[in-house]
Amino acid sequence: MMPGAADSVPEHIYTWVDVDAHLEKLALHKQWPEWLHECDAFWDGLELTVDPAVPAEEALRWLGDRFGVGSIMTGDGTPALRLDDIPGRPSRRLLPITINHREPEAHRREPRWRERRIVRSLGEPLPPPESGLPHGVRMAAFHSYKGGVGRTLHAIALADAVARKGGRVLLIDADLEAPGITWMLTGHGKRVDFSYEDFLALLHASDDGRPDEAVSLGAAYLPNQTFDNVIVMPTRRSLADIAPPKIEPTDLLTADRSIYYLTESLAELAAALNASTVLIDLRAGGSELSAPVLLDPRVQRIFVTTVSDQSLYGTDRLIRELGRRAPSRKGDPASAIIITQFREQADRSLVIEAAARLRDALAETLKAEPSEDEDRTVDNDVAVEPTLSAFQDHLLSLPANWDAVIALARRQQLPQLLETLAQDLAPPAATAAESSDEPSQQESSKVDLARRRRQLGDFATRLVHAETADGTRFLPTESLRNLLTSHRTEPPLCVVVGAKGSGKTFTQVQMCFRGTWRDYARDVGVDNVTLDARLAPVFVSRHLQDRTSEQISEVQQLACASPDAEPASQLQLRDLIDTSLRSSLSDLEWRRVWLTCMARAVGIEASPEDVEEKLVEFARATTRIFLIDGLEDLLQDFLRNDAQRQALRVLLVDCLEWLRSLRGRPLGLIVFIRRDLVQAAIKQNHSQFLARYSDYELKWNAAEALRLALWVTQQSEALPGLAPETILQARDEDLSRQLIPVWGEKMGSPRSREARSDRWFLAALSDFNGQIQARDIVTFLAESANGSVSDTRYTDRLLIPSAMRNALVTCSEKKIEAISEESPQVGALLKRLNALEAEKKRIPFSPHSVGLSSEDLDILAANGVVFREEDQYWIPEIFRHGLSFKAVGRPKILAIANLVRQRNFD
Repeated sequence: MMPGAADSVPEHIYTWVDVDAHLEKLALHKQWPEWLHECDAFWDGLELTVDPAVPAEEALRWLGDRFGVGSIMTGDGTPALRLDDIPGRPSRRLLPITINHREPEAHRREPRWRERRIVRSLGEPLPPPESGLPHGVRMAAFHSYKGGVGRTLHAIALADAVARKGGRVLLIDADLEAPGITWMLTGHGKRVDFSYEDFLALLHASDDGRPDEAVSLGAAYLPNQTFDNVIVMPTRRSLADIAPPKIEPTDLLTADRSIYYLTESLAELAAALNASTVLIDLRAGGSELSAPVLLDPRVQRIFVTTVSDQSLYGTDRLIRELGRRAPSRKGDPASAIIITQFREQADRSLVIEAAARLRDALAETLKAEPSEDEDRTVDNDVAVEPTLSAFQDHLLSLPANWDAVIALARRQQLPQLLETLAQDLAPPAATAAESSDEPSQQESSKVDLARRRRQLGDFATRLVHAETADGTRFLPTESLRNLLTSHRTEPPLCVVVGAKGSGKTFTQVQMCFRGTWRDYARDVGVDNVTLDARLAPVFVSRHLQDRTSEQISEVQQLACASPDAEPASQLQLRDLIDTSLRSSLSDLEWRRVWLTCMARAVGIEASPEDVEEKLVEFARATTRIFLIDGLEDLLQDFLRNDAQRQALRVLLVDCLEWLRSLRGRPLGLIVFIRRDLVQAAIKQNHSQFLARYSDYELKWNAAEALRLALWVTQQSEALPGLAPETILQARDEDLSRQLIPVWGEKMGSPRSREARSDRWFLAALSDFNGQIQARDIVTFLAESANGSVSDTRYTDRLLIPSAMRNALVTCSEKKIEAISEESPQVGALLKRLNALEAEKKRIPFSPHSVGLSSEDLDILAANGVVFREEDQYWIPEIFRHGLSFKAVGRPKILAIANLVRQRNFD
């Protein structure tokens, strides 16, 4: 029977088992009439319990409709259901039907795949637990539809990851038919005193419904089976016994016990062992051995699958079935997916399809907490984002003992791969309490919280534009450190590339405020820089505020060739370039024009005819590092103007080469420039040119984006007690923890099914080139903080979820403005998309539906605005909102974006 076809007539009914199965499916799909209370099929008959007011004939007609024409025989005797016989022969195989007229009896539902009684309530989820797991224990279960997909290895890796975060883990091998962890424990040579089978037997023997004896015995022996804060409970004490288990989990489901007795008892055992987390490695497939664990909504389900069709289909069906059967409560953990054993390049399209398919299945079971009516595409997709674990040769054959398996998992970086899951399962003290030495934000007054939110909003607003930033604070990034460590003793001659909003102008301004190369190195934190050269700004952004311009003028004066020299003004230097652009100059002449600008910026009276000689003479006595920014203001028509492109190419190539030719390299030059200007000026081999300076490129990976968000918050004094050096020295994996006081663990309560805040942030602000810009980050913080000021619901964080979602819309609009300024060609295409009728603004879209050519879409793809998958195109969130495009259904946009981010960030 196909999924969703419960109301269709079954193709074959051979025995009472088929009858029972079909009636159960009808109940699960809520396709029973109101008057039908129970159906029980046995080898010798079928019993129906119906409302007393309903005639037997109506019940028989309903059965006939559901089992097909001619399936019900009435005659003069007992009605019967005709079973299938050999084709072509009238069937005499009959199942007698008994109809009982009575009111429904109370029925206890239990967490089984095959429930003992087929009743109407099968169409409803199981009764929810009355409370969370005892003692606040966090529990997760690994399950796979097929064996051999890496389930056990990833369970062990996650246990190791949680333990390394300070959590004590109880790891249980609950595969009662094919133990895996048990073999590793036995191979280690450690004595096994207590097992999962022992625990089940002790629970089964309890006559008061309490797990006390099982818990006390387990707590006495299990500590001897501990490895680095992971307590291992194997399936059985001896692997010599290969017989089926005598006691199964469903044997514990007696009337005097909770239907969630097993998981609650495991939580009690964990608490007695001082373990905060329980990880369970379950039996593969649709086994009753796993049902009591998987059907408890308080247990986080972690599904492991490959991209093979059989594994995917089984996992998909299992997730949907759990969504139908298991209760769902506010605050229960969201399920997770790990896709394994794929080849990163060869199986790329299969991974995208698999991720989208499983995200679809999980999304149906995901019931987000009530919130404002925002567009929640990012929230929903990030919350069910699969973890991708690519194929690795070394994992094909696992070692025989525990220590060797752990060493292999660490070597292949599996614990790091499962970092997000580890953060969810580690105890609160290991993830949040260390984030600040100050008292919890929950203890701070609402007035103080509003004040700190305003401080963050005001400070971030000032930082949005480099032109309004002060010269006292900046965040040293990897590219800045690379620039300084490569030029400790000699002046740099390089090009610093960055998109609009990446921090080019901000970086030049911060350099100017330091005055010398050595002072700038000191503030970046790079040691052993002996070069004490003055920094000499030549061209700066036209949009600097008056105060900043005055400070830079003072820097120019200090960089002059002599105390009484007067540097040329920005207006004078721009006039020189404008005049030259109106002339037809050779490359040599253009080189001398640029050199003249540099000379006049330090007060040297020079002309293009004698500038080289005067610069050489100047360089004999001193050292200077020239800084050039604002080229997009100076050369505004570079896409169409050959003279402007020629001038730019000469600056980037010829001027740098001439400066390199000076003996001793006394003069340096740093050119801050957008990537699109480089590509326009250097038509041939521009990739090779960019690669030469790639170490200095201003681009933000995931860790640096999170570090910037934390740094801005700290600098605003909205996080008292967090020292700047703590941020700079934090390891990448620590940044998410340190940001919890800023935006919480999740876009909701910590144990909600919402997306993790840090993952949401990265997904929301990055484009399809995996790029995220500094200006977008700072804009996001400013908008989110300002939108959070008046909130009183969330007292554990600065930024509230609704304000963060609303901030994404503003960031998207400003992003489109910025990229349109940076690249008029891209801006024109975005304008065309934005002008479309509302009904055409849907993703995915085809080129025909939006009226763009393949060349147009190639331009957008190169700028991270769209991504092509087969014949359809997708738009990332940072552009989608500003263009007012709507996501149709559950698109593959995040599946694609996840692969892009994994390639660029991880």
